Amino acid sequence: MTTNGNEVHKPILRQQGYFISGKFDKLQRDIPYAASTLAFQDLIRQLLTESEAALQTWKLELLAALNPNAQVIIDVIPEVEQIIGKPQPVEQLGATEVQNRFNLFFQKFITVLAQKEHPLVIFLDDLQWADLASLKLIELLVTDADSQYLLIIGAYRDNEVDATHPLIQTLEQIKKEGARVNHILLQPLEIKYINQLIADTLNCSTKKSKKLADLVSYQTQGNPFFLTNLFQSLYRERIYHLTIIKISGTGILRQLKE
Repeated sequence: MTTNGNEVHKPILRQQGYFISGKFDKLQRDIPYAASTLAFQDLIRQLLTESEAALQTWKLELLAALNPNAQVIIDVIPEVEQIIGKPQPVEQLGATEVQNRFNLFFQKFITVLAQKEHPLVIFLDDLQWADLASLKLIELLVTDADSQYLLIIGAYRDNEVDATHPLIQTLEQIKKEGARVNHILLQPLEIKYINQLIADTLNCSTKKSKKLADLVSYQTQGNPFFLTNLFQSLYRERIYHLTIIKISGTGILRQLKE
C-alpha cells in the first residue's frame, strides 16, 4: 500500500494525536513484536522531545498504569525507562503467565498513550509476515473496550494469504468478538495518476511523460506496489541517466529530460 504520508498525518495532527508505523519482515518472523517494538520506540522518542512538564505527566500516568510490572514493557521498549526511570524487577513466572502478564500490561500501556486528548494511530505494514505473538496482541488491542482512541491500520498482500493463514484467522476472530474491521481493497492506479506521478518524479510536463506512463501502466497494470518497485529499480540502475532508452524504438526518457 502506498499513500501520501502528509495526508495521513493531517487529521491526526488536528486532533493532537500521534502516528507511528512499523513493518514486518519476512526474515524476522521468529522475533516477537519486531514491528510493534520499532513503532513504539519511535513514539517514545517523540514523547521525549516534549516539555519537562509533559514528560512528568507521562511519567506519573505510566507508573500508575504499569507498576509493579513496568519492566515487562521496558524489556521490549527500552526507551520507556528514560521517562519513568529504573523500575523494580518483576516476579518470575511460567511461560504462559509471562505471556498473559505482558499482554495485560501492554494493554495498560496503550490505554495511557491513546486518550481522547491525544488519540493514537498505528500503521503496520506487511501483516502477512506478522509473528503469532504480534497477531494475538493486535487482537487484544482491537477488542479491548478501554482502547477507544486507538486506530490500527494494517496492510497485507492478499495474494500471499488464504483462509487458513494466521492473519485471516485473527481478523475473523476480531470480527467475532464484535470489533469493527474495515477492508479497503487497493485498486489499480488510473493512467492519469500514473502519468502525474511520473511527471512529478521527473519534473516534466504530463504531456512529455504520457508515453512513458502508458508503457509503465501496461507493464504494471497499475499495481501501486509493482509501480513503486519499477521506479526504485530504475533509480538503482540509474536508467534515467541513459542517453537513449529503447522503448518502442524511441528515446522516451531522453525526451522527458530535455
